[in-house]
Amino acid sequence: MQSLDHLQLSPSVPDKRSWSLSSSELFTVKSFFLALSQISGLPSVFPTKLVWNSQVPFKIKSFVWLVAHKKVNTNDMLQLRRPYKALSPDICMLCMEQGETVDHLFLHCSMTMGLWHRLFQLTKIDWVPPRSVFDMISINFNGFGSSKRGIVLWQAACFAILWVVWRERNARILRINQGIQRTFGT
Repeated sequence: MQSLDHLQLSPSVPDKRSWSLSSSELFTVKSFFLALSQISGLPSVFPTKLVWNSQVPFKIKSFVWLVAHKKVNTNDMLQLRRPYKALSPDICMLCMEQGETVDHLFLHCSMTMGLWHRLFQLTKIDWVPPRSVFDMISINFNGFGSSKRGIVLWQAACFAILWVVWRERNARILRINQGIQRTFGT
């Protein structure tokens, strides 16, 4: 507030709004996001076209977008949002070994890792898992070649792995819940 003490306002000059983060001086979500990305160290460009222009059903595109931005209801997110409804302890339903986070479930879980390794073996690519799903989606692999068809197949295969992992995780949770209901008659 002290920096405003020396500011002289002129009542005869009309007020004007301006946004210094864009060349047009108008606020846009894009200019704000780019500025925020630079401050937080996030990659400034997420391959949105890769997700939204892919040749997969819309619900899978939407799902992949949510996964990339860590907005799916994995156990760690449920613990934060609704601790009374989350599975306890916070454990991955596929490997039953570690806590369930987006990056663990879709990349680092031993069950999921097997799927990724198999896909990369099919394409004869040596692979080291990236640290996050966001990074995985951002990396431009040409697993089935650089032709349009190869790119479409690669995207579909990667998105299918994410989708299948999520469906299997949910199916396991449902089986557990059905067993509990039968046991307790609720």
